[in-house]
Amino acid sequence: MKPIFWFWLGLLFAMPLHAQVASPSLPATVETLQTHQRYLASRLQQGQFAAIDTLLATLSREQREFLLLQLLRDIPLTAPASPELQQWVEAQADKAPEWLLEQQVDGFLVQQPAYDFSARARQLLGQWQLQRLVVSYHQQLAQGSFALKSIYYSRNPDLAMQQQALLLALAQVPPSIWGREASQLAGQNIYLPDNQLLRYLLERTGEPALYARLWRQPADQDALMALSTISHFHQGAAASDLLIAASVNPDLKEPALRQLSALSPLPQQAQSYLLAELSNRQYGALVAGLLMEVDEPLLLSALVRRLGQRDPPPIAPSLLPDTGTTDVRPGL
Repeated sequence: MKPIFWFWLGLLFAMPLHAQVASPSLPATVETLQTHQRYLASRLQQGQFAAIDTLLATLSREQREFLLLQLLRDIPLTAPASPELQQWVEAQADKAPEWLLEQQVDGFLVQQPAYDFSARARQLLGQWQLQRLVVSYHQQLAQGSFALKSIYYSRNPDLAMQQQALLLALAQVPPSIWGREASQLAGQNIYLPDNQLLRYLLERTGEPALYARLWRQPADQDALMALSTISHFHQGAAASDLLIAASVNPDLKEPALRQLSALSPLPQQAQSYLLAELSNRQYGALVAGLLMEVDEPLLLSALVRRLGQRDPPPIAPSLLPDTGTTDVRPGL
């Protein structure tokens, strides 16, 4: 009942703004629209697409596009599509809505569809394509025949959808396959548009070689989240080595230093690295503050000695106190 009500309301307010000169036809009664809607739904369930098109062709533009949008919305995104349904939805996606409304967007009047059935049709087609890719990738992963290079290349226009399908397929396979794919990815020099795949596999495997690949990538939110997984898989010197390597990436340096200082007990190589970072103009103060919180007496003693050995910053001559004497040698 609600969609029919909104059809009436939308038609009422759209009349003065209609993109065409001719005024729209009078709306059908609520009972008639509901009857049409039930008929179309039943024909859809039976796969009688010719009957659907025949009825829609007899209706006014407003009624046709309204009912067509409602019908497409009744098709679930998750259900697999038959070839006939796929073909019919493709035909709707190729059509351009004719009933347009003028709306103000960013100060400009633009014409937009009142009932954008073609957008819903494209959404369905995209979801069905994604489902087919997930099934295909799952089979290839299970058989050990999936090739990362088949989708990961810089000029792949479908990479975003294909990567989404791969991640969904990986969620359905045994953990042993995660380890295999992580090892393969670590050993291949392939294009990655972002760090989603690296993060996904690192969260499940902690593969050390894959971390090394991540440090060479531009940092993003996925990289930061993958960095935090090190402590789940590695401890001691192994974790220290990974975090020191991560700190080479400028965008990961600060969180890597924080995680490194939080290791307990703090490995010797981590202590040496952090003490050396005290001389870093950008991060020295941060490292000093982090080391002050470390419960390592010997390290704290080394920190005090290191800070005491720091040379005072040079003072510019213009800042020296004026003694009233000129810069001449005594006796002259």
